[in-house]
Amino acid sequence: MVSAKYKDLYISTSKDQLNKLTNLFLSLERSPDNQNLIENIFRLIHSMKGAAATMAYKKTVNLFHAMESIIDAAFQQRLMIDKNILELFIDTIEVFDNNLKSIKKNNREINLTKQINLLVGGLKQRKQGKKIKTKNVYRQEKHLLGSIPTVAEISVPVENLNRLYDMSDDLLVNVMETKSIVKSLGKAKLLSLSVNADRIVNDLRRELEKIRIVPLAQIFSSLPYLVREIAKDEGKNVDLVIEDNDLSLDKAILDELIEILIQLLKNAVAHGITREQKNGRIEVVVSLDNDQMKIVVKDNGQGIDWQEIMDMAVKNKIISRVAAKKLTVSEIKNLIFKAGISRGKSVSISSGRGVGLSLVKAKVESLDGDMLVESKSGKGATFSIKLPLPLSVFRGLTFKIADYTLAIPLSFIDRIIKLPEVRDFNKTKIFVHDKARYKMTALPKEMNLPKIAALSKYIAIIKYKGEKLALPIFSNINERELIAKNTPQVLKNLDYLKGVAVSDEGLPVLILDINNLVK
Repeated sequence: MVSAKYKDLYISTSKDQLNKLTNLFLSLERSPDNQNLIENIFRLIHSMKGAAATMAYKKTVNLFHAMESIIDAAFQQRLMIDKNILELFIDTIEVFDNNLKSIKKNNREINLTKQINLLVGGLKQRKQGKKIKTKNVYRQEKHLLGSIPTVAEISVPVENLNRLYDMSDDLLVNVMETKSIVKSLGKAKLLSLSVNADRIVNDLRRELEKIRIVPLAQIFSSLPYLVREIAKDEGKNVDLVIEDNDLSLDKAILDELIEILIQLLKNAVAHGITREQKNGRIEVVVSLDNDQMKIVVKDNGQGIDWQEIMDMAVKNKIISRVAAKKLTVSEIKNLIFKAGISRGKSVSISSGRGVGLSLVKAKVESLDGDMLVESKSGKGATFSIKLPLPLSVFRGLTFKIADYTLAIPLSFIDRIIKLPEVRDFNKTKIFVHDKARYKMTALPKEMNLPKIAALSKYIAIIKYKGEKLALPIFSNINERELIAKNTPQVLKNLDYLKGVAVSDEGLPVLILDINNLVK
């Protein structure tokens, strides 16, 4: 049966097309007489109707035919697209999305008769006998929207990619271990073969990484609709501008990023933009800065009154009035990330519980990122986030304590200091070296390390968020190439661990969580 055989491909393709259609309608809302937009919408709807017909989804075909009739009348200038028609189209998109969910779960369409009748009725009410004059903004250009994907565009389930990626990890570990053994044997021919095998496996991994890469534009396509709906509920006029710099990133970090952005956008609409503003605007800019991803969310709203933030913190018993008077500028700004700081009198979908920004802060820190806010009352607000790019193969500082082999990514290591003799830093709070003073940190007590772990031969200077901290290490320090692996469920609840990795010798390594280490 055709429907069963190609259902997954149809659903995947339709979701992508639905996102494109939503964005086109949002653009049409701003330029309702843009003939170029109207034609692109017509072509996309026609393509979606054809796909539904191929799958024998007759109700869906009739739905798109009704939409197509309205768009065709607008293109032929027999009716003007107004606010009511656009609202009808947006509602139809939601209905079609529910229809897709039913097809996926129950393998059948929902009843679309009511929505089809609304579309047909909308056309009859607005259709006129003579043409309506519109601005001559139409220009011939290449259309960016295609129809059903070609074979080169067929979707691949993420689970399949993950399995392939894990297999390539295991293969790479074996090749690295083989190369290490061959190197110790000193056999030139075998070493040459192992080096070639290493190169092939790395090429394979790079190709798999390319498959996992997803354009930001694809992930962000739902955000304009989200902002529109929140603004509509809040009775506000908000325009969202996204600048993604044509970036494509690993889906793993994009899944985390979208959660952060949704919270920041909700906050900007609910607390930044006011109902009195006619030109509310939110900008999202994503860029790469060396080995970090930078995300900026900026609005032109009312800004943040920091005195009011302090008053709210005192009122909600986050800090005392006495403590509030002693806060530095940086500490005052950090108050906005405290849970409960903006508890509203009423709870809506977009605001009111006062936990949004605290969740964002926690998420950013869990990703080893940093977050800053800049704002003046009446001048809008800017939230800046920096996140390290996800690591698959990376170099780390490894050291062994008792039965543990631990690792810290080299990106956090400033330098290693070898001590003239073994020292006990158990009660030391400040480490002094070459006239520089470093605050001491230590491995978590939860690890239940033996007493010998307090004796140290080295000091690792860790750089983190503008600070440098001293971590005492007993011995067995090495710099190794490590392969990050999926963290087993049994280790996920250990706060001091960021994850697990495999060394070039095929041995398991525990990656320390720097956030927990510096607290």
